[in-house]
This record gives sequence, structure tokens and C-alpha cells, in this order.
Amino acid sequence: MPLYTAVTEEGFVPEQTKAKIARQITQIHTSVMKVPSNFVRVVFLSYPKGSGYCAGKEAATAALNCVLRSGHTDADKTEMLTQLWAMFQELTGIPTDQLAISLQEVPSSNAMEMGQIMQAVGQK
Repeated sequence: MPLYTAVTEEGFVPEQTKAKIARQITQIHTSVMKVPSNFVRVVFLSYPKGSGYCAGKEAATAALNCVLRSGHTDADKTEMLTQLWAMFQELTGIPTDQLAISLQEVPSSNAMEMGQIMQAVGQK
């Protein structure tokens, strides 16, 4: 059920790099959160040049947001955020002050995957 949405300025991330980012997100998420890779979804959205701002000034800002089931440890979430940050910066070259990464947790009972209500983290 993890759904990653990467938002960047149009043309900022080449198609080949998007594929690398998607593979790396999947690898990081599955290794830290111990879930099957077919649960991880990644979507890239772009906005037109000149439509991104940071501190009120035009900037090619980027965001990586993840919606995931609640119940993971703070240590796991911190580890995942740290790895995601390093990977995204390395593959895109985006400056530190232009990137934001966040996790949004939802109760497992509020999510479905493969036609089933999700189970709580740690349950099979």
C-alpha cells in the first residue's frame, strides 16, 4: 500500500532517472519496512516551469511524499527518510533547500490492496 508521489518541475528529472528512482524507492521501502515489492507504488507528477516556489521565490522545488500504513517504528521511519533523501538528492542533484520528503500514515483499516482491507503492520 505504500504510495510514493514525486513532484518535480517539468523536465527536471529525465525518464531514465525516474525509473532508477522508482527502483531505489522500492528497494529502500522493502528493505526497511519488510514488505513485498509489489506493494510499493511510485507516481511522478510534474508542474510547469515557473510554477514552483520556495520562500516566496521561484524555484525548481521538489517533494517526495509517501502514504503508508501506520504502525512502523520511529526508527524505521527515520531510517527510510534518511535513505530516501540521500538517494533522491544523488539521482537528481536537487539542492538541499529545494527538497521536502514526508510520510503520511493511515490506519490499516482505511486502506485496501489486492481487494483486501490491509492488515496491521506485523500481522500476516
